[in-house]
Amino acid sequence: MTKPSEQQAKITAVFADADRGQREAIKLYASVQQEVEVAAVVSDGETVIELLRGLHPDVLVIDAILPGMSVFELLSAISRLCLKDPPAVIVTLCTPSDAMRSKLLTSGADFFILKPYRLPALFEAAAYVACDAPAVLERRARSHINWYLKELHAPANADGTAYLRRMLMELVLHDELATADGLCRSMAEASRTTPNTISKSIGRAIREIWRQCTPEYRSLCESFGESTDKPLSNMKLVKGLAGRIRWELNL
Repeated sequence: MTKPSEQQAKITAVFADADRGQREAIKLYASVQQEVEVAAVVSDGETVIELLRGLHPDVLVIDAILPGMSVFELLSAISRLCLKDPPAVIVTLCTPSDAMRSKLLTSGADFFILKPYRLPALFEAAAYVACDAPAVLERRARSHINWYLKELHAPANADGTAYLRRMLMELVLHDELATADGLCRSMAEASRTTPNTISKSIGRAIREIWRQCTPEYRSLCESFGESTDKPLSNMKLVKGLAGRIRWELNL
């Protein structure tokens, strides 16, 4: 019988470290272990960004100190790529403050490893983070949502777009049968506002999406048999997008 590990593709990873000796050590260790395939070992953040435009690694392991940009600038640049299937991100660093830990995790990092570390522990962490199913699913769902909102030209900083994003996350990950009214009520309670305010904000964002009339929006209209002469209703657009994303994520 084939072992489970033999049935699955290797986890792929990209490593970024400014220290040449550490890069060589990573390459050497990569050649003697079987679980993680190292797609690239680079020295700076700019190269990471360029690689992510073509490569699709499962994990990105970056040192907190890279030339050219701070780790937070790099995490922000990765977020702006709006990758549909972004890698899990591990940051290696010396003992951070509680504030820095919190900022790393809210800026896009999934895990961090304290330096100095043992290479087996680093590779084990890469494999663990890549296989953390709930976290992977949430990250992929968020990235698919962000990608579609970008393709639809949703107004980037509008409250309505933020509410759309939250509503889509709920429909994709938790309750695909929820109604617009129910979601607006639950979000209103959490945001200390009214369902009507949320509904109107989403409506304004959808009208802007309609005015842009991108290929993705026309495709959504076609899936409902609707013309592009008027905006889709809040729930039609949200349900249509959520359905597509669930299908893409095999949910």
